[in-house]
Amino acid sequence: MKEAIVTTQSERAPGALPQEPTAGLLSRLEQLIDTELGPLREGVEPLVDELRAGLAALYPSAGGRQLPPKEQEEQRAQLAQVLDTLEDVLESLQRAARRRMGPGAGTRRH
Repeated sequence: MKEAIVTTQSERAPGALPQEPTAGLLSRLEQLIDTELGPLREGVEPLVDELRAGLAALYPSAGGRQLPPKEQEEQRAQLAQVLDTLEDVLESLQRAARRRMGPGAGTRRH
């Protein structure tokens, strides 16, 4: 059985998140993109790569170099722009994917 390594908040760099949740969120995002867009996902891959790189810079793995506060602020601003662009592109591609599947495709019922 594997032993779990637990890092307390006090052992992490201030503001750092554990890598696993960040990687898990990105993995889940990519799964959702695959499900919703299929082959159209290629249109967002560069933005997802940019998002991954930005998060890695903000939340480096153990032993990685934490960015100075000013660079963290700049990186967060850049990530906000990437997320805004990603949202716009995803919405457009999702509409295109639904049009390709035909009427009523992708509609959710509550």
